[in-house]
Amino acid sequence: MNSKRRNFRLTFTLATVLLAGIVFFLISVLGNLQGARVDMTSDKLFTLSDSAVKILENLKVPVQVKLYITPAEKMPTQLRNLERDITEQMNNFAGVSHGMLQFSVHNPQDDEDMQKNLAAKGIQPFQVQSIEKDEMGIKLIWSAMTIAYKDKPEEVLPRILPQDLAALEQDVIDPIYRLTREKTPRIGLFAPRKEVDQQLAMMYLQQGMQPPEPQDQYTKLADMLRNAHYEVVPVELTPQSPMPDDLDCLVVMATTKLNERQVYEINRAVRAGTPTIMAVQAHEYNYAPGRNGGWTISGVETETGLEPLLKKFGLEVSEDHFFDSAMETIDLPREVNLGGLRMQTREPVKLPIQIRVTENQMLQDSPIVSRISQLFYLWGTPVEPDPDVLSQNGLKASNLIVSSPDCWSMTFDTAPLPGSAMNPSGKKMLGAQPLLVQAEGTFPDIYADAGVPDWPASADSAAVAAASDPEPVEPQPATLLVIGSAKMFDDNILGAAQNAVLVRNAVDFLAGSRDLLSIRAKSLTQRVIRPVAAGEKMIWRLFVVLLVPVILAVYGVMRAGMRRKEAARYAEALHHRG
Repeated sequence: MNSKRRNFRLTFTLATVLLAGIVFFLISVLGNLQGARVDMTSDKLFTLSDSAVKILENLKVPVQVKLYITPAEKMPTQLRNLERDITEQMNNFAGVSHGMLQFSVHNPQDDEDMQKNLAAKGIQPFQVQSIEKDEMGIKLIWSAMTIAYKDKPEEVLPRILPQDLAALEQDVIDPIYRLTREKTPRIGLFAPRKEVDQQLAMMYLQQGMQPPEPQDQYTKLADMLRNAHYEVVPVELTPQSPMPDDLDCLVVMATTKLNERQVYEINRAVRAGTPTIMAVQAHEYNYAPGRNGGWTISGVETETGLEPLLKKFGLEVSEDHFFDSAMETIDLPREVNLGGLRMQTREPVKLPIQIRVTENQMLQDSPIVSRISQLFYLWGTPVEPDPDVLSQNGLKASNLIVSSPDCWSMTFDTAPLPGSAMNPSGKKMLGAQPLLVQAEGTFPDIYADAGVPDWPASADSAAVAAASDPEPVEPQPATLLVIGSAKMFDDNILGAAQNAVLVRNAVDFLAGSRDLLSIRAKSLTQRVIRPVAAGEKMIWRLFVVLLVPVILAVYGVMRAGMRRKEAARYAEALHHRG
């Protein structure tokens, strides 16, 4: 018996030592291997897109990506895995690039020289809330990234947090693509300045002062495109500043009256194959505080001169008042009298001329609008394709954005709009109306019979004489995007909703940066709970509250019945044995 015990103990000891050795060996070998990563997100946010893989594989010159981050042991608890998570993704990028993406991690926490260099690049530490055991405090941490290529200015990501990891592919690959492309696309931007109101100008003149100069309305749009590494070329369409011939894309913000020669120049560019965006503002509105509260809304006509051109293409921009039940709220300044003291306040105003466009109103198959969740379509009107005219011109058109079905219109008039015009009650709904239309094909020359229009008489005569006659162009297929609102892209509105994303997507699509669109489309989908009716809520409440007790009661009754039957069979069996 003792011999068996000794043998068992010896065998158990040897087996334990052997298993420990095997575990130690596996940890030593497998610990140095790169772990497998499985992307469980429904949007595949952490799986490299095909476009990103192509961009990384085509790198010919190394790109330096540097992560400046506080060490994990000095991070708040919720950020201790941040360096590891970023490094995993960047190592994945580096592996796909075959070493052309060179990634490194740096600790600026106690390095004053490094901190000074980072400050010169606009990188600063920032505060985050720290919760350690039973203490709550504030910590100052670093978490930023720079992307450098050749001698070009570095791209800077000044702050990276865990919630930014899902968009890290876009944030890194987007600047890499723009920095490494051989040619910088040239974007022509025609955005007329806003003239000073005539009454205001007269007031200045009466006081012996010169009226203010016309104001630029689209400086933020130009800056946004420059920040995206496009060369923005201002286009004035004058004898001194004609249309450039080497544009990769033309953006037209039509808010003022164009003369015939300017319309001809735009027609000529489109016919020559220049991809073009036309944002046409049919009218604007003035808001005046009402004496008894509320607001008086008056239309202001802004005929652009592009309407006849687009109509002959087969794309007519409506000039009627356009209303939509899907409304957005804006804040307007208002002066109020409080006990004899006049104060400026801001009042929320929600009207059907302030149109909200949501994701389900956009053609998700188009990379231009894919994954855009919301737009602010301010004072816009529909773009109405004419199938017959389009067919005669050999053009194809598709609606990328439409209004909600609950929309209505009224003949345009500059008189104050009556309150009934804003009320959908009793109105005939038009159904979903096109707001952004994409047309493709070889566009006609509407001046083929009339000839080249002259510059207006007000133009500089010397410049007109010096300007050479335009040479005939070879017709080329082109893509034209027409949207019935230019106001939504001006400096005051561009930052609202995702208006900036729309125009940037459109420029990327037309200027040949389409690989970026599939990367940018990979963003976290915002899923919301649908509205639930009161009756449906009651059904679910009864289901949750009553179902479980009912199931338990039924189970208890059935179980009690089964036990009674078993007891009866057992008693009967004992009786037979006795």
